[in-house]
Amino acid sequence: MSNASTLRAEAAQHEQDKADSFERCDTDGFLSQWASGCTAALKRVQAGILERDGFCEFPALFDLEGNPVPAKLIDTKFGTSWGVFESWDALNDKGDIVRWVNAFPKRESTMRNKGFTEGRVMAQGWAALSGNNACNVYPRIFRKQFDGTEEVVFADRFAD
Repeated sequence: MSNASTLRAEAAQHEQDKADSFERCDTDGFLSQWASGCTAALKRVQAGILERDGFCEFPALFDLEGNPVPAKLIDTKFGTSWGVFESWDALNDKGDIVRWVNAFPKRESTMRNKGFTEGRVMAQGWAALSGNNACNVYPRIFRKQFDGTEEVVFADRFAD
């Protein structure tokens, strides 16, 4: 695994490759320029993760007492929702979702009436390029750790 300074140097090299390609070939090298730009962005994000010892901040679902709930965000045809699992083991083993909860409502009461709050945790993360077509490829950070022992940053985004 590379260290953060190596990743930042690689990102700078990809940016230079992009600029060199543009200078050499006008628009014919657009694909390599695009790829170099995407790779440079990914390397910068990976360097940031390494500088935080692999930890990143992620949204999390909590019960009303502030305990983390075994849940993860899932993009559905109805928007982003929390898929709630029976246990942390079920979440990690790709078990069945036992309940769906709409994510990030505008009103606090929407979540509280369902018995939940939304907050943030520090958990292990990793980065990869993501997107559903070439027009929206970007570095995305994925959560690696789902076990309920993550450090809670805050348990209720509506609390003062």
